[in-house]
Amino acid sequence: MQRYHDTRSDPLPIHSPQHETDRANLDRLTEQFLGRGGKIQKIGHQMSSAPASFTINPERSPVYAHLFAPVAVDMPSVAAVPAETEESPPDTRKHAALIMADAALGNSPKWIARKHHMTEKYVRQVARDYHITFHTQR
Repeated sequence: MQRYHDTRSDPLPIHSPQHETDRANLDRLTEQFLGRGGKIQKIGHQMSSAPASFTINPERSPVYAHLFAPVAVDMPSVAAVPAETEESPPDTRKHAALIMADAALGNSPKWIARKHHMTEKYVRQVARDYHITFHTQR
């Protein structure tokens, strides 16, 4: 077993007569181009004038868009119940009351969700909407 590849036994040689004629032809065409007053500009592999193929615009990204939103100068104080809950269904207000009572007793969101047959995600969302804090999380 060979440790390294031996290039002397490759089926296609690196220097072939066809390559040599192509190189000579390219050199002749280059000399003709330069003789007519042409200039050769060398461009590296990263020096393209084309625009970047992919960029993330943070202002349009759902992850970062909130950071670019205009901030109100006069912020009203946060109420215990948000304004949109007046139109919310009575079930949500009832669930919020149950969650608030259980949270005040020191129960975790997971336990409250199991007790009242809700999902933990829903319990946490209602708690966020009604500014309910839990003393224990899990």
